[in-house]
Amino acid sequence: MGINLTCPQCSERMTVEFAPEMHIFCKSCGYERDTGLDEKVAEVQTQGPRPPVSITHVGEVNSRARALFFTGHDYLFQNNKTEAIKSFQRAIELQQDFVDPHLWIAKTTDNEAVKRDHLGTILAYFPGHMEAVRMLMVLQGRLTPEEAERTYHYDEPQLIRAEEPVNTKTTTLHCPTCGGDLTINDDTETVECRFCGYTAAKPHGSAGDGDILVAALLERKAQSEKWVIGERLLHCNNCGAERTIAGNKLSTRCPFCGSNHVITQDTLGSFEQPAGILPFSITREAAGAAIKQELKGFGERVKGLFGNNQVARASLEGFYLPFWVFDAIIQGTRTRIDNSPEYDRYRNYERVASAYQQTTFNDALYDIEVCAVDSPPRFLTAQLGDYDLGQATAFEPELLAKYPAGLYTMDFDKAALEARSIAAGIMRGRHTRREMSDDSDVSISVFSNIQSMTFRLLLLPVWVATLIEKDNDIRTALVNGQSGKVVLGKAQKADKR
Repeated sequence: MGINLTCPQCSERMTVEFAPEMHIFCKSCGYERDTGLDEKVAEVQTQGPRPPVSITHVGEVNSRARALFFTGHDYLFQNNKTEAIKSFQRAIELQQDFVDPHLWIAKTTDNEAVKRDHLGTILAYFPGHMEAVRMLMVLQGRLTPEEAERTYHYDEPQLIRAEEPVNTKTTTLHCPTCGGDLTINDDTETVECRFCGYTAAKPHGSAGDGDILVAALLERKAQSEKWVIGERLLHCNNCGAERTIAGNKLSTRCPFCGSNHVITQDTLGSFEQPAGILPFSITREAAGAAIKQELKGFGERVKGLFGNNQVARASLEGFYLPFWVFDAIIQGTRTRIDNSPEYDRYRNYERVASAYQQTTFNDALYDIEVCAVDSPPRFLTAQLGDYDLGQATAFEPELLAKYPAGLYTMDFDKAALEARSIAAGIMRGRHTRREMSDDSDVSISVFSNIQSMTFRLLLLPVWVATLIEKDNDIRTALVNGQSGKVVLGKAQKADKR
């Protein structure tokens, strides 16, 4: 039985050298066969050559580790799992961050602890490794093997619009003693009854670290359908009344008995609960005063010269708006190009080459906030400024006893695209500012590659004001409920809103 000299990696014919010992290798792709294999066992002519195997590792791979990896696949082709794992393990010993042998040990072994160990090692080096995340989710029970198999596609879930109001489950925020209305006392950090004096400690707890974006996207890919909800049907547990509410509301009051309801889920499982909530620090009085002060600014006085922008009447309400909050690990490149005349590209190649300087960097961004609703307008909520999210606590329905909350209308996958854009802009600013030269001939470009992202859904405090001016123009004003920053919208005619 002869030796098969077809390269299992690229299908080219391999070369055999016999001195000082037998050496079989491929000049085309560099594959080297471990000649310690028993060729009479490894080469089974009826099977033909082993199918090519791709290497997914990003970066350089030790040549000996590469050869051992392919040798492991030679053994797998012969259904010899024990020797295959040994070859993969030897490859890892030569290069610990070579992810492919880790991945194939996890695929080959029947030991769940070993699988978890090697998948964890891959994600430590490459947090966004899709295949490792997929396999780990199956081990954790987050995906079934059948669901994982359905994620190997690029199709988005089919959007299905609910034609009728969807039934909901709610939590009613009422006093356990008298059934009265509950509220939050921010000064004493308690939940209180307005009628009988009942008090209880305000819920506290960590808002959590968030979910891995890759895992959530895989979970979404496993689902063939995604529901779009226009209205939900709410049954009041207090008085028995039923009514429909808009699909963007997380909490609401019953117009018949006044009881406060927080939606916990609907029958289609179309949304997820917030992970955390940030309490109000700015009172209604302070928010109103901040808006009045902003209206006295120079820009507002100038606008008054062209129209009567004095406020005739106004409403001011506190709301919890949903925000997707992202953390990102970033790897990037920074390219500095000196376009000075002295770097004459036609005369001196070495001088031209020195004009181009490229460096790599690793960076991270935390608490990238993306508002998850379209009303108030997104161009206003984007100007509210950063919140100190270290003050956020775990979400509990009781924390909505004082102010209502909205339900997100932008899902996390769309918000992630906006978060990536925000991150790229911050990286450009951060790594461009490091150029100290004022020379206008120098240009700098920064490219950012998101290595991994985590996210969570938080409810953040906002005061929303509707200002009606004396000329009947209507304006929206927002106040950051933690910092007090004011954002004024443009005046609009009532019939154009």
